[in-house]
Amino acid sequence: MLIRSVVRAFAVFECFTEDAQRLTLHEICQKLDLPKSTVFRLLNTLVEIGYLHHLDDQSYCISLRVMRLASLVPSTLDVRNTAKSELRKLGELTGETVSLSILEGNERIVLDVIESPSRLRSIVRIGEVVNLQAGAVGRVFMAWRDEALIEAVYDKDNQPPTLRSELAEVREQGYACTNGDRVAGASGIAAPIFDMNGVCEYSVSIAGPELRIMGKQDEYVDHLVTSTRRISRILGHSVAP
Repeated sequence: MLIRSVVRAFAVFECFTEDAQRLTLHEICQKLDLPKSTVFRLLNTLVEIGYLHHLDDQSYCISLRVMRLASLVPSTLDVRNTAKSELRKLGELTGETVSLSILEGNERIVLDVIESPSRLRSIVRIGEVVNLQAGAVGRVFMAWRDEALIEAVYDKDNQPPTLRSELAEVREQGYACTNGDRVAGASGIAAPIFDMNGVCEYSVSIAGPELRIMGKQDEYVDHLVTSTRRISRILGHSVAP
């Protein structure tokens, strides 16, 4: 259960960016879409406890106290450990094989796997290197990275004619689904993980027999997107709760 005042306090910090390091009360009210009286109380509290400065020109900025907290965060947060509990949860909720992949050049490497307990399951191995041309994870990485990745994966002459429209659809819906793309009779659902800069370096996928996956696709998508958003938030990406 979310505590509204805490959520709003952290939303204040999210208003500040590299291009907006100082903000007025009016500007913060506009960004948060909250009444002036509510925002004024939030700002006063954050100033009182030392996390914001109220400057002479009546604008606000983040204090060095926040920088001290930021320095406690490991510079290379272990994504595999961060995602582990969510991968396990997805495995329990779906009963299918769940995996975490990292983008490496124009391929992906499997970092972690939670295997399905079913005898009929998708086989994914940690350390496996997979081409991005086939599978839901490949669609996710190409959808959220720049044109250079697509050109590295496909020669101009062999790019599928519907590729751009497929990737646009993936971006719009927030996930990718494929059937029989890598293995006949198998389906996969994948969603992106974003870091604090909004870059997609990782993806989580659910894979299994097409008959099982397709019958519960909407349910599995909800679970998957919820999990990847949680992981993204831990990595510092600003997403709606």
